[in-house]
Amino acid sequence: MTATATRYARVAQSNELRDGELMPVEIDGTALVLVRHRGDFFAVQNNCSHKDFPLSEAGFDPRDEVLVCAWHGGCFDVRTGAAVVLPATEAVETFPVRVSADGWVEIGLAGSLARDR
Repeated sequence: MTATATRYARVAQSNELRDGELMPVEIDGTALVLVRHRGDFFAVQNNCSHKDFPLSEAGFDPRDEVLVCAWHGGCFDVRTGAAVVLPATEAVETFPVRVSADGWVEIGLAGSLARDR
């Protein structure tokens, strides 16, 4: 069995986000939040695993590199999706991100986004 290469969806120009900013995006009905941190981009599912509140409604703490849920304060590592502050205990899904040669931020269609296209 041959591994299939990850396909990517263009979601924004890299200059649309400043460091520390969040941008909600949707790919095929799946809500994600794009985060720029220290020049790198991260894509995380846009719903808290604790109570399904949009993580893009809250904020990003660059010191601890976490998304903070505005509802109950649960925090998630933007790099791994791990729940790092209660009441959140379950991780959120993360997705691969790259920037194309022409400046587009592209999110990998992996995990729950890996549907036949």
